[in-house]
Amino acid sequence: MNHMMKTGLTVVLGTMLFGSMGAPVVANAASKTVYGTKIPLKGASNVQDMGGIKTKNGHRIKAHRIIRSNKMINYTKNDVKVIKSTYKLKTVVDFRSGNEIKNTPDVKIANVKYIKDGVVKDSNFGGNSQEEFAQQLATMDPNHMPEFYQGLVSDKISIKGYKVFFNQLLKQKNGSTLFHCTDGKDRTGIGAMLFLSAMGVSKQTIMKEYLRSNHNLAKENKIAISAMDKLTTNKDARANFRRLKAVKKAYLNAAYKTIDKKYGSVDNFLKTQIGLNAHKKAQLRAMYLTK
Repeated sequence: MNHMMKTGLTVVLGTMLFGSMGAPVVANAASKTVYGTKIPLKGASNVQDMGGIKTKNGHRIKAHRIIRSNKMINYTKNDVKVIKSTYKLKTVVDFRSGNEIKNTPDVKIANVKYIKDGVVKDSNFGGNSQEEFAQQLATMDPNHMPEFYQGLVSDKISIKGYKVFFNQLLKQKNGSTLFHCTDGKDRTGIGAMLFLSAMGVSKQTIMKEYLRSNHNLAKENKIAISAMDKLTTNKDARANFRRLKAVKKAYLNAAYKTIDKKYGSVDNFLKTQIGLNAHKKAQLRAMYLTK
C-alpha cells in the first residue's frame, strides 16, 4: 500500500457523515480514573474531558484543561455554549489534513484560537464518491490500520504535528485545549497516548482510554457499516471498512512497537522527537496534573 493511501486512511470519514450521536453517559468515580468524563454534546459523540485520569504516582489530570473530540462540524449552538462556558475552551488543535478541513470545517467559536495541525498529508483516498471509496476498500491491504499507526509515530509530518500540539499545551496557561481529528480515535488516539504518557499514566490505563472510542462511536459506526454493506457486496471492502471504523489493541500496539524499535521508549520519543526534555515535562505536569 502506497504512502498516500496509508496517510489518508481517515480522510474519507470527513466526507461520509453518517449517523446521529449516542446518549449521554454518566461516568462513575472508577471509570473517571480511566476515561475522564464524557461531555454529552448533541453534535459529537466522542468527546471526553480527560480530567480525572489517574497517573501511576496517584496524581490526576486536571478537569476542564484538555479535551479530545471527533469532528466539530455538527456542534449545535448549545454544544458551543457548553464547551465554551463550562469547559472554558480557548484553543482547538485540528489534526486533520487540509482537504478534510476544507470539506468539513469546524464550527467557529468566538474568541477561540484554531490551529490547523495536520498530522497526515492530503490524499485522494475516499475518491469523489462512495462507489470509488468502496472500490479502494476492496483492494486495501488488511494491515492498513497497524501500518497507519506506525506512520503516525515515524513520518516527519506526523511528528511535526504532534510537536506543535505539545508546544500549544505548554502555552495554554488557563482554560482548555480541544484536540481532534475526524472520528477522534486514531490521530487523536495517538495524541492522547503521547500526552498521557508524558503525564505518567500507565500503559494499561492508556490502552483502556484509547479503546473507549469503540463505546462512544458504537451507534454511528453501526449506521455507517450498514450503509457500506448496502453499497457493496464485496467482502474485502466490507471487512476493511470495519477495520477502518474500529480501534483495536493491535493498532496502538503497532505504534508502541515502532516507537520502541526506532526510539527505545515513549519517553525517549517525547524527548528526542517532540522536544519534551525533563524541564518541559516537569512544566507540563505542573500545568495539567493535580494531587
